[in-house]
Amino acid sequence: MSSPSVFPNLRSLDALRGLLACYVLFGHARWLLWAGQKAWEQVSHPLWANLLAFAGASLRYAHEAVMVFFVLSGYFIHLRLAQGISGGKPVQLNTPEYARRRVHRLLAPYLFALGLTVACDLAGRHFFPTLYLARTGDAFLDGNFLRKDFSWAAVLPAGLVLPGAMGKDFGSNGPLWSLAYEVVYYALYPLWLLARRVSPWLAYGMVPALCLGLALAPGPVWPRAVAAHYPLWLAGAALAEWMTRGGSLAWTRSLAVLLAGGGFVAYQLAAHPLARIWLALLYGVGLVWLFALAPPPWARTAGHRVLEFLGLRGYTIYICHFPLLALMSAAVFQLLGGRPLGGWLAVGGGLLALGVCLASFHICERHFLHARIRLARGNET
Repeated sequence: MSSPSVFPNLRSLDALRGLLACYVLFGHARWLLWAGQKAWEQVSHPLWANLLAFAGASLRYAHEAVMVFFVLSGYFIHLRLAQGISGGKPVQLNTPEYARRRVHRLLAPYLFALGLTVACDLAGRHFFPTLYLARTGDAFLDGNFLRKDFSWAAVLPAGLVLPGAMGKDFGSNGPLWSLAYEVVYYALYPLWLLARRVSPWLAYGMVPALCLGLALAPGPVWPRAVAAHYPLWLAGAALAEWMTRGGSLAWTRSLAVLLAGGGFVAYQLAAHPLARIWLALLYGVGLVWLFALAPPPWARTAGHRVLEFLGLRGYTIYICHFPLLALMSAAVFQLLGGRPLGGWLAVGGGLLALGVCLASFHICERHFLHARIRLARGNET
């Protein structure tokens, strides 16, 4: 009796996107709207409250979640051509059409996020300046907000859709740094595809090796960081090709779990930043792979439908949530003198930010969605 074959469950990958976007949002809400674990431990609390506080520590890994976004992005961008490559068919990318679709899909929501950032930050800087001036007394928080402003080093690269490229965030919206990386990877995709047509070894071996060399070479920090993270994006493309070839499910789920769990543990133990990025490749591939292997009945559960709903709105959630949370945090610092010990403000603030992001999706992003991908067996994304 043959084993069932591998084929990507694309609806579950949308659910993963929703899970990651909300995880990052609530991780930032915990950071900006809660006093933190050290302050919490200095005061006696009931057991149930301590359990909730320690459970909230699971939200510390927002940066790790962004690494998975890179893998997921490479997977979806390459998926349209991966099935043809896997079937041995000649593939041709219409580069002007590809560029038009990327610009149409990404630019308007991005400009909306920039406008939202300006509005939130101007209001915050006027009414609640302590946080924006990096004078809260929290060393980590103040150090982070020192690089958030509207100087030419922040505005110029943001205008080129490369926010953070000159070492300054566009206002408070620090999470836009990963979008800048994505823009570079989208631009490189037609060139990388030429290498893929020549040889898979060139595309998946030599190109990552070149990225490693660039990351280790002396020079400006930002291009080296972009090169260092590119293999994660390419790993998603490789996974798209592998999964559209089909194969046995008898062992793949176990391997995906091993990659996701083992890679994440190794990432936490690694000390060198570049080693951590390559270990992020392992757990990122494992997690995307695991969700792509999700059994179709799961898509009929209420939890999956909620995550899928959020995943289709994940771009707006990701690029719009931080200035909203920063404004709330600034008000708390100004009015209360610091973040509260209780976590209810973080929960409520996170839900409020999520609600505003969902409304923002209907105002802007929904008008720029594209037809969903269809694979040979009828799956959609």
